[in-house]
Formats: sequence, C-alpha cells, structure tokens
Amino acid sequence: MSIILAKLGISLLCVLFVCILLFFKTRIQQWLESKSARATLLVSWLLLRLIPFLVIYIAAGMEPTSDVNGFWDEASKASLGQVVYRDFWSPYSPLYAYFLGIWLKIWFNAKMIVFTMAVMDGVALLASYHFFRPFFTKGKFLFLAIIYLLLPGSLVLCVIGAQEDVWMWLFVILAYLVRERTLRVEWYAVILAIGLLTTKAIFVLILIPLFLLEKEKMRMLIPMAIIGVISLGILYPLVGWEFMQPLDEAKTLRAPNIPAIINPWFNNEIGVGEKFWNWIGLALSVGLATFSAWRMRHFDFRIMLSRVWIVLYATMMIVQQSAYSNYIFLFLLPLVFVTINWKNKTQLAIFFIYNILCVVHPSFWWRLGMPCYMTPGDTFASSQLLIDYSMQVCIVFMTGYLIWLAFPKSNEAPPKSTIYGSI
Repeated sequence: MSIILAKLGISLLCVLFVCILLFFKTRIQQWLESKSARATLLVSWLLLRLIPFLVIYIAAGMEPTSDVNGFWDEASKASLGQVVYRDFWSPYSPLYAYFLGIWLKIWFNAKMIVFTMAVMDGVALLASYHFFRPFFTKGKFLFLAIIYLLLPGSLVLCVIGAQEDVWMWLFVILAYLVRERTLRVEWYAVILAIGLLTTKAIFVLILIPLFLLEKEKMRMLIPMAIIGVISLGILYPLVGWEFMQPLDEAKTLRAPNIPAIINPWFNNEIGVGEKFWNWIGLALSVGLATFSAWRMRHFDFRIMLSRVWIVLYATMMIVQQSAYSNYIFLFLLPLVFVTINWKNKTQLAIFFIYNILCVVHPSFWWRLGMPCYMTPGDTFASSQLLIDYSMQVCIVFMTGYLIWLAFPKSNEAPPKSTIYGSI
C-alpha cells in the first residue's frame, strides 16, 4: 500500500500548492502578463515534469510500474522491428508501439517511456495555448497552465502512471490548428486519421459529432477513407484479423462505472460483463456528445469541441465497463480551461477531491484484487472494500457533475466575451 500512500501524499501536496496559487491569483496573473508564454510554459514543464521525473527515476532509482510494463513490452519489440498484433499483443492502435519505439532508440529503458509521456504532455499543453489563445489573456492562460501541471490528475498520472490519454486531445487540436492555418479540410482529416492510428480505438468516437457538424463532409471523409484502406491493406496481409485486438479492451472489466456500483444492489442480476453493456455505453456517450455538438453548433468551434470532448469521454468513463478513473487525464485539459469556474468554491472543492480520488483509486482497487461486488453485503465485507466502493460511488457521481457542467444548457447562447472562462 506504500504506492497508494505516496500517491495520496503527493496529491494532497499538489492541491495545497494549487490553493496557494489561487489565493494569489491576481498578482500572479498580472506578473505573467509580461512574461514570454513559451518560456513560461517551458520553465513550468521543467519544474513540474522533468524535475519530478529526474528525482523519482534517476536520483531515487525507482523503476516504472503498472501500465509502463505493458508499454515497454510493446515498444521494445516494435523498436526491434517486430510486427504489432502478430509478434506481440497490443490494445492500442497500430502506430502507438512504433512511436514509443522511436524514443527507445535514444535510450532503451522503460524509464524512457515515462519521459516520452511527460514530453507529449508538454506538447499538448503548448498546442492548447495556441488553441485557446483567442479566449484568454496571456496571464490567465499561463496561470491555468501552471495549475494544470500541478493538479494530481495530470502530475501523478503523467510522471508516475505514465498515462498516454492526453495524446488524443493533442491530435484533435493539432488537426484544428492545421486546418485554421492551411484552410484545408483534407489536412484536418489526415491528422485526425493519424491520431486514430496512433492512439486508441476510442478516438474514433469524437469523429462522429465532428463529421455531423462538418459542412464539407466529402472532403473530410475521402482522405480518411484512403488512409483507412491503405492501413488495412498493410495490416491484413501481415496479421489477418488480429488487428481487431484493440477492441478486446471493451471486454475488460474495470471500475468505477455505473454497472459496477449498481450491480450489488441487484444481486448481480444486471448482466455485468455482457456485451450489451458496451453497446449501451457507446450509445449513451456518443449520443450525448452528438446532441451536445448539435446544440453548440453556433458556438466557436474550440469551445464546442472542448465541451463535447468532456461530455463524450467523461460519460464513457462511467458507462463503459472497460474504462477506469485514469481517463480523467483524457479530458483534464479542456476541463481546466473551459468548464471549471475557478471562482466557484463548490466546483473547486469537488474538482480537487475528484482529482485525488481518480489518482488513488486505480492503485487501491488493483491491490484489493480488482473486486466486483455481487451483493450489498460484499460492499461491507471489510473496511477496505467499503472504502473502495465508496470511492467508486463518489467518482461516478462527481464525473456526472462535471458532465453536467460541460453539457450545453437549454437556450444557452454562445459566449459574447472575447475572454471565455474568467478566473
């Protein structure tokens, strides 16, 4: 349980530092107005990503654990030229292992994977600066960027957990930024397709609402279809139907989610683990996201995308059986910059507790043997099981609250101010 206590301690310290920053936010924002955005982001990344990495993995000599072991198995074999899905199993898209494998050419060590995740997180934050630039003063954005880097849901999951979920957000905003600069829908589609091939199968879900709102549908569809056909043309002769391996992830039962917390109160009669729950989860998450996108079709694309992204993947996190609370890292960036009202103490309290629980729960649940509760009595069988179940319930309800914050309200008008999400 030492890793759990360590994560809890780091998370509490992170929240404490964030609270201190918020107390002095006016002075800090004014000071940041005169600073270089790129230099400030770089220094912040060095302090809150590189130095923790060096302290934990180089000075203290700790070895990466958890998901890094799986990433290392894939990436090391990919770097040696083995074929994904045929020579090694992978729950990710085909290019994922090879991208990590390129970094291992620099340093053939599992610690390099953690460093790669930290670099990609920094790149995603820098891209977010350009993405959100029209909606914030420089000082406000940089202030929120520092808070993001300090939050337990980003710092711990990135440097200790080595999670890659933020890559999906990076690809979708890169696609928009390239389209904005080139005015070419085709390049937008190409980058989205590359994002799908490099991250996870669930990246395809955001393409549904984006395609619905796209005015030049054929110019978006054709490049993606071409890349899809080429990819299948390469993969199928090499691995056959094994390229469907990422879909196996939907069969993996994790927690917390709605089926998991209601299952004991129905005495295990709701069919937890059955495929129909996956279809229900997909229908709910994609349906809510598509409805949100349609309601916000007159909003600025960046605001619409940010909120739809949160609705989609936060909903997926609590309705899909294979999702777990690490997925906070997938939608934390838009949550910080668009949804959270940094003046609302209730929102902040819930958000901070949510960050801590999402960081601590996966490790706690896994070390308990990944319990699945069958009856009401199971939840009270021991103090540890009661704590685990209580954390699951809290995470599910808090995720629902954040979805409600991001979901467009009836007759909500597009923001009129040039500065969105004041703090």
